This record gives sequence, structure tokens and C-alpha cells, in this order.
Amino acid sequence: MSWIRAFLELNKSLFLMGLLLMAFLLGLQMGQSRLQRRWDAEKQTVQIAQAKQEQHAADVAQVQNQISKEIADDYRKKASLLASRTVVSERVLDNSEFSSGSLSAVSGNSAGVASASSDPLSIAQGIPEVKSCAELIYEAQITTLMLVELQKWVRAISESMTEVGVTR
Repeated sequence: MSWIRAFLELNKSLFLMGLLLMAFLLGLQMGQSRLQRRWDAEKQTVQIAQAKQEQHAADVAQVQNQISKEIADDYRKKASLLASRTVVSERVLDNSEFSSGSLSAVSGNSAGVASASSDPLSIAQGIPEVKSCAELIYEAQITTLMLVELQKWVRAISESMTEVGVTR
């Protein structure tokens, strides 16, 4: 044991340097592993947040698609109802079988006015397309229906966005 003591006394500074080097390397290893654990935890937190965000986006898209489908189905149903109503009303309006006994006779056109079919409206000068009142009524009904359905869609989308916490 005396030879160890003699060796330590002679090489005391060398021994302390080795001990300090080992302590430094151990601290370095411990710091690196702690830093790696923190980094892994942060990466996992970011991945979880990203997955939640992707799920939220998918949920919002699904709700919007569902709302759009419901509005489109409702529009198609109402448009076909309008189309069938318009066909019926055209038959009723164009039907000349109703009684006109109480009405006075309609005189013919004067010589200076060109004869025209009943109730045509020209779109614009230079455009040969002529539409009847029944066609214009149908187009107005469809346009109004589109506007109503679009308003429903905007309202439903806004409500769904509010429910899921998305703000503008």
C-alpha cells in the first residue's frame, strides 16, 4: 500500500487531472442525455399538437362537406318542386279552356302594329332571344332559391366554425 501512496504523492497532480477529466466526461454525458430527453419530449409535444391540428382540420372539412351536401340536396329538391310547379302553372296559364263569357271580346291588332305572341319580352336590342313571362318567373324563382340556399350555407358554416372554435 505504501507504493500506492508514494505513487499518488509523486503523481498527485496527474491523479487530480484524471479525476477532473472523468468528472467532466461524466457531467458531459449526463447533460447530453438530459438535453436529449428534453428534445425528445418537445418533439413529441409538437407531433401531438400537429396531429390534433390535422384532426381538427379534418373535422372542420367533414362538417363543411356535410353542410354543403345537405344544402345541395335541399336545393335540388326545391328546384325540382319549383320546376314541377312551373309546368303546372304554365299549363294552367296557357290553357284557353276556361270560361270567358263575362269578358269582353278583345279586338284584333290595328294595321300599324305588328302582331306578336302573347306576353313575349325581348332581352336586349340585337339579341334575338325572347323569353316568356313563365320562363322569367321560373328563372327568378330558381335565382331566389339559390340565394336562400347560399344564405343557409353561409349561416351553417359560420355556426359550425363557431362551435369548433375557429374565428376569423
